[in-house]
Amino acid sequence: MKSSELINLGPRIRKERRSKGISQSDFSKNLGISASYLNLLENGRRTLTVPLLIKIGNELNLSLKDLTVESNKRILADTMEVLSNEIFDDLDITNLETAEFIGSNPNIAKALLMLNDSYKSLRDDMQNRLEIMDVESGISERKSTRLPVEIVSDFLQENKNYFDSLEKKAESLRDKIGLQFGPGIGSTEIKFTSYLQSEHNIKVKIVPPEEDEKSVKKFDDKNNTLILSEMLTYTARNFHLAYQIGYCECQKIIEQIINKNKFYSDELIALLKISLLNYFSAALLMPYEDFLKSAKKYKYDIEILMHHYAASFEQITHRLTNLQRPGSEGVPFHFLKTDIAGNVSKRFSLSGIHIPRHGGSCPRWNVYIAFLNPGKIHPQISRMPDGKVYFCIARAFEKGIEKHGMPKSFVSIGLGCDIQYAKELVYSQGIDLENKQLQTPIGVSCRICPRVECQQRAFPPIDKDLKLDITYRGTSPYVTI
Repeated sequence: MKSSELINLGPRIRKERRSKGISQSDFSKNLGISASYLNLLENGRRTLTVPLLIKIGNELNLSLKDLTVESNKRILADTMEVLSNEIFDDLDITNLETAEFIGSNPNIAKALLMLNDSYKSLRDDMQNRLEIMDVESGISERKSTRLPVEIVSDFLQENKNYFDSLEKKAESLRDKIGLQFGPGIGSTEIKFTSYLQSEHNIKVKIVPPEEDEKSVKKFDDKNNTLILSEMLTYTARNFHLAYQIGYCECQKIIEQIINKNKFYSDELIALLKISLLNYFSAALLMPYEDFLKSAKKYKYDIEILMHHYAASFEQITHRLTNLQRPGSEGVPFHFLKTDIAGNVSKRFSLSGIHIPRHGGSCPRWNVYIAFLNPGKIHPQISRMPDGKVYFCIARAFEKGIEKHGMPKSFVSIGLGCDIQYAKELVYSQGIDLENKQLQTPIGVSCRICPRVECQQRAFPPIDKDLKLDITYRGTSPYVTI
């Protein structure tokens, strides 16, 4: 660790100490240093030694990773993305300046990200309203949901997408419902339906599409009936049934999770509840320890896991990101879901790779290349500009109701990990992981990517002067001479 990084830890240590209600005097005594010296450390005027840092971590019950600037890397990447906007061009803000600022002021950086999200929310809302006015007059106002989505995404990231209370609830209910190891296609639906009827007096009604064209799932609370479209796949139907069980039995647990955090918006709270209920559904269908054991046994072969748990590709890959129980962890994955236009609807990263907050990702990512050959799993060794290497897989597929004339959509899901875990995945078999020639150079987005030689560049890099010759054309209009 660099000395500059150790200096920047002071404000972070002060924040953690204060949050635990420990006085500066008591804390210095526990560390065996003077209160004046601790004051200098917390104000970034003295450099921390590693032994002292370890002592501080023990006193605050925090790991070194939690204390160091490693924990701020995602905030740094997100902030750099925001500052890459062309409106900041004249300020000449360097990456070093940004890193030093965030090291000392991570909460202010979070505030800037929240402000940026709010700005984008308002901008998107205005664009939506103008489009609506152009097409149809008299339509009710629409609210942008980008900001709540981003807040929920950050919340899941901060919790490593793992919620122990929901996992334990799912485990206890599996035994109560009578779900067995390796559920069959039909037995799970029957048991879920029976349980909802016997325990909650909820009837499950499967209806043809013409009876309810506007929805695939609806809970009629007046008649205590869960209405599901028969056009749903059995995997989707099981998921909705599990969701309804969670809705009936996990309200208190979910309220406790929400109450630990300051969420003020009704829209945000509703979105978070949906995310946590979706989490519970996956936990009920794919029990943690059994799923982890199977994932390791089959070397994370998603297609085998799909058959074994009667689940979809998206359900399996998303569940793989939940395997972070302390002492019983799986591979730390990143997860990305995007449509063919590049709109990112789900993002999560434990691998360390940065996924753009607002789309506009690198076209070299296999998650976009997968659209060229839907249904096939595409492996890729991806190398970021900072030299870090990741092993990634991606698959594109069609989504929508299986009915003539119904519009379909294509989505692509990317899953990946640090290259050190690649050998644990079946998809790395036959690939020379040490061969640097097999690495695909990728970036986050064009504006912050330093790869000036890239022929797929859509914008010039923000931190380099664009020196062009009108008589010369490179591999891209934005490749400088």
